[in-house]
Amino acid sequence: MKKGCEKWQDRLREAALAGTAGKDFEEHLRTCANCSAELDEVRARAERLDVLLPLLMQGAEPSADFRTEVLAAAEAASERKRAKLWRAWTLSGAAAMVVVVLMIVVGLQRRAAQTISAGELAAAQKLVEWRAPSDGLLLTPGQEILRKIPRFGESYLKVPAKTDEEE
Repeated sequence: MKKGCEKWQDRLREAALAGTAGKDFEEHLRTCANCSAELDEVRARAERLDVLLPLLMQGAEPSADFRTEVLAAAEAASERKRAKLWRAWTLSGAAAMVVVVLMIVVGLQRRAAQTISAGELAAAQKLVEWRAPSDGLLLTPGQEILRKIPRFGESYLKVPAKTDEEE
């Protein structure tokens, strides 16, 4: 339908379904091939529906076992819902069990970490303070000077100033 024909759209449907059209719409149909073709299509569709509607209504009564089929479908849906609920509770119970087991394991590890004997603690302290025999060879003279950054006006070495007598 053209842009100029949009105002005739309601009248076109009314003419197709009721069979009545105003004089101005009939004049438009004589001049517009698009609208007259669309009117013919809508009328043909209405005729097909008029033929098919009685055929559809012939089998309109539900079957004799319709009630049992509906009840069976409702029962099956209820069972599926119950199964979903059971699965949800099972998964939440399993998750709760995992949390409880983790809490027990962490508690046992903390208890084991807190019960270190005094002898084990002393041995661990000696291992921390242990130095290799070769560590003495790695020491260099003036190592404390190398670790310290001098401030402005400071010197690494203390050199006595010359006096007039020494010159």
